[in-house]
Amino acid sequence: MTKPTKTINIKIDAKLVRKLAFEIGFDDCKICNANPPIKDISFFENWIAINKNADMAYLEKNINIRKDTSLLVPNSKTIICVILNYNQKLDDKEFYISKYARGKDYHIVMKEKLASLETALKQEYSGLISRIFTDSAPILERAFASKAGLGFIGKNTCLIHPKFGSFTFIGEIICNIEANYDDSITDNCGTCELCVNACPVGALSSAGLDANKCISYHTIENKNEIPKYTAERITNQVFGCDICQDVCPYNQNIPLTKYEEFLESEPAKSLSINKLEALSNSQFKKQFVSSPLLRAGKRKLIANYKLVGEKGKSGE
Repeated sequence: MTKPTKTINIKIDAKLVRKLAFEIGFDDCKICNANPPIKDISFFENWIAINKNADMAYLEKNINIRKDTSLLVPNSKTIICVILNYNQKLDDKEFYISKYARGKDYHIVMKEKLASLETALKQEYSGLISRIFTDSAPILERAFASKAGLGFIGKNTCLIHPKFGSFTFIGEIICNIEANYDDSITDNCGTCELCVNACPVGALSSAGLDANKCISYHTIENKNEIPKYTAERITNQVFGCDICQDVCPYNQNIPLTKYEEFLESEPAKSLSINKLEALSNSQFKKQFVSSPLLRAGKRKLIANYKLVGEKGKSGE
């Protein structure tokens, strides 16, 4: 086995990291130090304090880890941030599934690519201690991606990349070696409030996303009955909602995804209430094991289909 050519006393070469990342297939890669931005920590803590996280109690845990990445990787110094574009064509389907959930679970795809990048880095740098993450640990992913220069956090609360807009998945490698760091970018939404005004439930404001109203939260995460206020404003969404992203100027004329894994495929392609009702719970889990739709669960999806179907029959 070839020994690593770099030593732990040498900084990670950002150009080399990007080269490796692009070879593996990432759409972009930037690097920042592992110190969480103070303003983002404060915003998150206030967001939790005013209960904008609804019933997502897990977000209230491990605040200390969000403030200190060394609790995830000892002596953490650097975060390598990457993105994968999942943008797809607009459609006017009767039953809408969010673009991110139409193909293979992004956690699986991202982690496979991150593992390849991590392996390549360990072949280059001795003493590298690292861990890979994608929406799988209590860290402020969008804040770090923004700090690294992959984009800025828009009024729709998404990371907005200059080329790929907000239809991107974010992944990170946290490691213990310093690097040549990238600069953040200064773009922002300015006076534009298209997403704020387009949200049918008024879930967006200067306080961030209010999950208590959000259609995406209520059609995926909420395990109870959808509140009347939001239910009355749902049109065709059975899993997620892309309205605040679809209207964003940064998402107009952006590239479509190059990853076949994210394109509409089974089980999302043929999803229907009849199919769901015909499946046992074990059959559902088996068929949806690699699909983001598994998160909502069979009972929730059926309820969402019934809600949308009833609206269609009444002509709403």
